[in-house]
Amino acid sequence: MFPFRSLLLFVLFTLGGNAGADADRFVDVDRWRIERVLEMGYSMDPETEAEIASLAEAFPESPVPGVLEAGYLYWMQNYKAWDEELKQAFEERAEEALEGAKAYLKEHPEDPDARFAVAMVELMQVIYYVDHHRWWAAFWKSRSSLKTMRKLVVEYPDYHDAKLPLGMQNCYLSRTPGYLKPLAFLMRFKGDWELGLRYMKEAGEGGLFCKVDAGYYLAAIRMELEGDRQASRDEMAKLAARFPGNLKFAAMLAELERGLGKQEVAKAGAEAVLADERVAEFPGIRGRTLVTLLWSSLGANDLELALEASARLREFAAANEGFDYDLAWVDFVEAEALWGLGREREAMELWRKVAASNNEEAAATAFTRLGK
Repeated sequence: MFPFRSLLLFVLFTLGGNAGADADRFVDVDRWRIERVLEMGYSMDPETEAEIASLAEAFPESPVPGVLEAGYLYWMQNYKAWDEELKQAFEERAEEALEGAKAYLKEHPEDPDARFAVAMVELMQVIYYVDHHRWWAAFWKSRSSLKTMRKLVVEYPDYHDAKLPLGMQNCYLSRTPGYLKPLAFLMRFKGDWELGLRYMKEAGEGGLFCKVDAGYYLAAIRMELEGDRQASRDEMAKLAARFPGNLKFAAMLAELERGLGKQEVAKAGAEAVLADERVAEFPGIRGRTLVTLLWSSLGANDLELALEASARLREFAAANEGFDYDLAWVDFVEAEALWGLGREREAMELWRKVAASNNEEAAATAFTRLGK
């Protein structure tokens, strides 16, 4: 399963539209400086946090540094995965950023960018709550955030950045996947599919800061809600080419290539991600990439690499308690590789183990292999 639901990738850095009072500034901060943070964030530059801190020093009255810091912490806890200290840090800093944005809005009630900043912090919290199945908290935050976004689009039709969350809301609640059913039930909102797609496209074409986000979510929508893997791959390929330093984009592209049957391409992509020394810092990315390597190496008939990938994946799962990939599939792939290498007895033992597992799909597949 492509892990789109865990992420509203870098929408947390989406800090404006083209409707603000000053085309060169966003709530007192020069837009070129925000753009620099955006580029660094998308590129997973390790100096991103320091750059945000420099903004806080230069613009102590603006809520922008706080919003960016909360966004940075969200992505760190997402990429690093299962880090309780980072989760706690995000929750605390997001609340502080929200208070700062609200205080600024109180002093500048007519500034649409100030309204957007408040709504975006709330949206960050919604995404985080959805990630962790805290549906009631997500519901209340989403009501406030989306209400502001809708008003911005009505009052400022060219505020394209506000259309991104509205586009996603319409798409995901018109064709709601199972994991969002609890939130859809609470929201009692039936999305408009065509309107959602139009908003997504307008956000990608006209937004100042959400063009990358719109491409990412179009990739998610094409894959998750339409089942169009090729269209999803094409959107992700654009992001990976634009930001070659982003391990998440590269890992997702490799997984999509594998799903399209391009096993050699997927294997090379996964190996490149895993060879990057930075990936050790981001188990949330590393784990999924090991899964891609496991299957693509088998698909490419690189059986020795498939055995190596299975061992690495088991080691990773043992070291990361929150990793939820079913190891029955690892056993199955290893058995396939062993059979191909002529180690039939070992393969048969593993297939029997999988056939007796609680994973019904893997068990049925292994039983079929035993029958043959």
